[in-house]
Amino acid sequence: MSISIIGTGKVGSALARVFARNHLEACAANTRGPESFPELAAEVGPTVRAVALDEALGYDLLILAIPFLAAGPLGRSRPDWRGKTIVDVTNAFMLPNADELLAGRLSTEIVAEAFPGAETVKAFNQLPANVLGRDRSAEEGKQVIFVSSNSGNASTRVAQLAERLGYSAIELGRIDEGGRLIQARNALTLRNLIEL
Repeated sequence: MSISIIGTGKVGSALARVFARNHLEACAANTRGPESFPELAAEVGPTVRAVALDEALGYDLLILAIPFLAAGPLGRSRPDWRGKTIVDVTNAFMLPNADELLAGRLSTEIVAEAFPGAETVKAFNQLPANVLGRDRSAEEGKQVIFVSSNSGNASTRVAQLAERLGYSAIELGRIDEGGRLIQARNALTLRNLIEL
């Protein structure tokens, strides 16, 4: 399974470092091109490559570490996303008009609609970037990451990836059920839980 991290801001950079630290292959991309993040590219080493966005969008699993409002335009850049797994790391709560934009819907439901044909998973979104990217020793325990999807297979794939990255993954079930808990402002967001 080929993996791309879309977005090189705080969260995308934190995830790129986690991939590199665990010697897992991925690529990183943004809308400005690989020359826009030379420090990150140099820092993460050989397992995480900086690539152009078009190349990154061809990968099997895309981790969307981008602003919520950027997800729609990115999804509309292709008519069909069949065969792809989209990991929604976005959050809408920082937007001043979030309630109006969401209109009672979950942000991940809106992201999923923007990527027709893809399997969408909500994960890696409930923690600040500095906590998400922290290098913990075995004695400190594993950082808990929550995973939710309407596709059981996609949820399991992302949970297994999280485990390979050194996290402890907890699957919450469907996005409109247990996944509600990790939508911004809900019960499990900003909960820094450690499995001992």
